[in-house]
Amino acid sequence: MIEIDGSFGEGGGQILRTLLTLSALTGTPFRLYNIRRNRPKPGLQRSHLSSVNAVSQISNAQVRGNYLNSTELEFIPHKIEDVNLQVDVGSAGSITLVLQSVLPLILNRRSSIHLKGGTDVPKSPTMDYFRYVFLGALRRVGIEGKTEIKKRGYYPKGGGEVHVSEFRGGREFSLLEMGEVTDAFVISHVTSLPLTIAEREANAAFQVLSSRFRVHKEAREDIGIGNGTSTLVFLEGGGIIGSDSLGALGKRAEDVGKEAANNVLRDFLTEAAVDSYLSDMLMVYSSIFGGEYKGARLTCHARTNAEIIRKFGLEVEIAGNSPFFFSIKEPLVS
Repeated sequence: MIEIDGSFGEGGGQILRTLLTLSALTGTPFRLYNIRRNRPKPGLQRSHLSSVNAVSQISNAQVRGNYLNSTELEFIPHKIEDVNLQVDVGSAGSITLVLQSVLPLILNRRSSIHLKGGTDVPKSPTMDYFRYVFLGALRRVGIEGKTEIKKRGYYPKGGGEVHVSEFRGGREFSLLEMGEVTDAFVISHVTSLPLTIAEREANAAFQVLSSRFRVHKEAREDIGIGNGTSTLVFLEGGGIIGSDSLGALGKRAEDVGKEAANNVLRDFLTEAAVDSYLSDMLMVYSSIFGGEYKGARLTCHARTNAEIIRKFGLEVEIAGNSPFFFSIKEPLVS
């Protein structure tokens, strides 16, 4: 059994999510203690607990410590099976963070998952980032699937609904060059707010990007629970670089658009092939299939994720900082 102090490195939920995925895939049990010990709300919160319970159902695991605010978890997985899961994260717990744990486990299986919770909430990727950027990266890894946003859910109410199914594929990959990029894409949305807010966000992103790229911008109204807004900006080439920004009370619409655009420019100028967030998220897929990529920034999240992967006996190569090179040559699937 692998034993890990959950307060090391970034000390947050990414440790748990990667542990759950690789544990289920390899059949390796683990004990995680000091879970999120140094965070304002230590222990398992709603999205973490939803990930634990979802992965335990998929892998028929024996679990101890899977309750709200628990600071210790023991997880013993068994056989992964096809599932049709209903996952209710509760309130505005992040749907996209739960998907990080479960998506690799339903690959190439007759499985689907319907999730309820937050689609666009702080400290997690928005569903637009998930659909256009993360899934865009997975296409470069040979993975395709269906994702439907039934309705949006915002902090603090949540209530959003997302359905994922038919995820297939996966292969060894190399994402080392962004190549020539001529176009930028901006998607701004509002729910239960004036469309002019989304238009102002998109126009502000356009102003940041238009001197360097042809900008394709879209402002739209979506349906959901509560009101909210966000802007996604992304660039596509051999790799993909994106960033999102959430609206908030007292935050000007123009600042939402500029924030997303400036974050994308920052990562693009490192000459990486994937952005700072993907630099972390793709590590699991490199572990599964074998892959190498050039990431924009070696964040504390990424360093911590790499250490968790090493606990499963995988040889990780990392070089540089911004950009950095990441590689796993002998993956779980060979």
